[in-house]
Amino acid sequence: MITSALLATIPGIHHGFGTALGLVPPALQPHWGERPDKRQVHGTRLAHVTAPHQRVGEADAFYTAQPHIPVSVITADCVPLLLARRDGRRVAAVHAGWRGLYDGIIPQVLAQLEAGRGDWVAAIGPTICAACYEVSEALAQQFSERFPAHADTVVPSHRHLDLRALARLQLTQGGVRAIDDVGGCTCCTRGGDGQYLYRSYRRGDRNSQQHAGILISPQ
Repeated sequence: MITSALLATIPGIHHGFGTALGLVPPALQPHWGERPDKRQVHGTRLAHVTAPHQRVGEADAFYTAQPHIPVSVITADCVPLLLARRDGRRVAAVHAGWRGLYDGIIPQVLAQLEAGRGDWVAAIGPTICAACYEVSEALAQQFSERFPAHADTVVPSHRHLDLRALARLQLTQGGVRAIDDVGGCTCCTRGGDGQYLYRSYRRGDRNSQQHAGILISPQ
């Protein structure tokens, strides 16, 4: 499991980003477990979680102000984003793939959380790097046109997208300045033993992902 140095400074918050071998502990995994009540669909909906085993339906972002209720997302190559208020009283988890980023999931979440006041900390977890993320020329062009002022950042080379850079850009534009980049590329990063460190859909891991979770500890 990987943690963020910035999130670790917030009292009463527990969090973690899983790897292929170092899964997040059960306390950070969703209470709904294998229930079909939570479905990530590459959308922009933010669900307010207020109780264990709550039916949340289709959503790609989750937040809570309740202690001991984890909010989490599952990713393979998409961006896992964890957020917490500096006072530790509210936390959120966001799944942001290219569709969600293109449609503005991060600015929409920040607006609903009223996170533009500088009182939030964000950690971007292991994500596919731009060098590994080749897309169609049409999709790359769509992103260049969608973010014209930052096209060279979002599309750093021909037909390659930088999801991590786009997530950081949207966080900064939304007023979040304390941002921690955690982990490496889900597709190409290897551990000391030469084995791949993360699960990657692009690399061929079709039925295995990582959890990223965060919770507020009971007082």
